[in-house]
Amino acid sequence: MASKSKRARMAPQRNFLKTFMYWATAVFLVKVVIILNIPITNLDIGGNKLIPFGRIWLGADGENYIKAYDFLSQEGLFSKEGILNYWPAGYPITIFILALFNKNLVFILLSIFQSIIFSYAVYFFTKQLAKTRLKKYSYLVFVLIILNPTLSLSSLTVGYESLTASGFLITCAVVIKDIVEKNDHKFIKYLLLNSAILGFLIFLQPRLIISAICINLFWIANRRGLKIIAVPLLIMSLFIMLFFPATLIYRNNKATGIKDVSLNLGITMNIGVGKNATGGYMRDGFGVPCSLNGSDSQKDKQRINCVLNWYKDNPTQTVRLFINKSIYFWSPWFNNGFYNETITGTNLRNPWLKINPVSKLTKSPDGIKFLKSWFGDLVSWLWVLGGLTLLLYGYWVLWRQNSLERFMGNITMAIILTNWLVSLISIGDHRFRMPIMGMSLFLQAVGLKTLFNRGKVLMVDGPALR
Repeated sequence: MASKSKRARMAPQRNFLKTFMYWATAVFLVKVVIILNIPITNLDIGGNKLIPFGRIWLGADGENYIKAYDFLSQEGLFSKEGILNYWPAGYPITIFILALFNKNLVFILLSIFQSIIFSYAVYFFTKQLAKTRLKKYSYLVFVLIILNPTLSLSSLTVGYESLTASGFLITCAVVIKDIVEKNDHKFIKYLLLNSAILGFLIFLQPRLIISAICINLFWIANRRGLKIIAVPLLIMSLFIMLFFPATLIYRNNKATGIKDVSLNLGITMNIGVGKNATGGYMRDGFGVPCSLNGSDSQKDKQRINCVLNWYKDNPTQTVRLFINKSIYFWSPWFNNGFYNETITGTNLRNPWLKINPVSKLTKSPDGIKFLKSWFGDLVSWLWVLGGLTLLLYGYWVLWRQNSLERFMGNITMAIILTNWLVSLISIGDHRFRMPIMGMSLFLQAVGLKTLFNRGKVLMVDGPALR
């Protein structure tokens, strides 16, 4: 008679890959139905300018992206309009490229494009995860990411967040695929692919550059070690990644003579600093004194230096602001979870908040009173601390494995930490957490399932990964 363990190995195994494919396709089709039911209106983008807009919702800075796209559409890629220099032009250029297929349907193309990429990214990431010893975690990871209302529905808004979150999932999946296969002939191809994808993410949002570099740096070190042979690979990867933001510098220089990716970094950093600053967005009383002269590009660099000098000279206030920014970064999705009419994050337009029953409490005096109560604060703190605890526990579970699983934990945590650290020197905003949500949900799923299994790590026999 076969032993219990042998019978378990001989039993039919669930085909996770088909399940992932079916559900990813189903979620996309549901989104298509939603897209077709988003009404078309005339969007006022200022200056008595109305453009037909619909089949997608506005995200944070949505009007600015559409204005920038409209200038590109009317004046060409080298439009001189200042909005294309102030904000990174990568996302408006992406919309502009989609418009080449059909200008009249550009927004429906954008929402469908983002939704396809998201569904594929979740499928591809969990598909590779299911090929490792973490197979038993892959289904929960898939469900938590694909059905997360905030992250999933962000593909139906005008904003870079969905594409960047999808990009991190895809690039991490490529890394896992390569390490499992251990095929040196394919490694270079995978590295080129990842470098291009990460370059596109930087093209959309330059602040992601540190996370992008960390992914390929850790990957190359894992595959080739910290040896001289790894240097040419790292240089090649950096060249490809930096090519994409370099095109923005070229565009800005040719259009207006500005040799920068964008001009908003100094202003953004200055908003989150100073003796009156809260660490989040403010209308009045923020910033530090700074003598400005020269071109707009020079002024932006001068603001950055003034902010960095203030941090250095005011360590106590810096720590206070860093704590506040961390709270805002990890906070719930409306009013930072700690109800205050003057301090809000910029993810208020996420479609989930249109139907989220908790956010509807802000519509009534009694609801506001409840949110301001000690119980409302307690729920918010439990939400923040509970999520962080699960994330850290999931990372610790992977760290203990001391093989591919540890590497996966390290690369995931590097993406999360670098995005959080970048927000500390700029503004604390929960929207900045969106690009890393897939990564944080992955660690939280590992932590949650292990916790429910009484701390026992659920591993399966896999390929030789050590």
